[in-house]
Amino acid sequence: MNSLSTNTFSPVAFSLGLLLVMATAFPTPVPREEDSKDDPTSNRPPLTSSEQIEKLIKSILLEISDMKNKMCDNHESCKNSKEALTENNLNLPKLARKDGCFHSGFNQETCLIRLTTGLLEFQVYLEYLQNTYEEHAKAMQMRTKALVKILRQKIKNPVEETTPDPTTNTGLLEKMHAQNEWLKTTTIHLILRSLEDFLQFTQRAIRM
Repeated sequence: MNSLSTNTFSPVAFSLGLLLVMATAFPTPVPREEDSKDDPTSNRPPLTSSEQIEKLIKSILLEISDMKNKMCDNHESCKNSKEALTENNLNLPKLARKDGCFHSGFNQETCLIRLTTGLLEFQVYLEYLQNTYEEHAKAMQMRTKALVKILRQKIKNPVEETTPDPTTNTGLLEKMHAQNEWLKTTTIHLILRSLEDFLQFTQRAIRM
């Protein structure tokens, strides 16, 4: 009886064992992004990770590059933008040594605070771009707002940010819209170039 049981069930046991070995030999499939969004045990990095921030910044930089290519094809205003900057007196956000974003004297906390306020200051200029490059400018504006929100979460000691005065913004928009066509094109190029520089400093601040 014992001999009969052994001969009958050994192949079954062997088959089960073989299946178990095969199952452990292949890696567990990685869940799709949409499947892991609501999974609390997911090992995906949080939205505030440096990798996610860099992806967002790169997407904005791609939009900028696309706009610059469209407008700067053999256009003289792109070559003479420095002279135009003096003429139209734009007050574009700039970084100073005290902001802690330069390699010498770098301070991530101070730099992140200045970058968030600077990106907020860029919003009025992105509104101006929408008259000419509506689709691109709207996408850039949404992404820069999302970037500001994420950067705020990385600031250890949040401070009250100085937001641009709406009246000042309205006056600035009216001034830019009143420019002649050559200055309008140059203004757009300057805005794109300045925002590009600002985002590159943001990338460095996240990496360091």
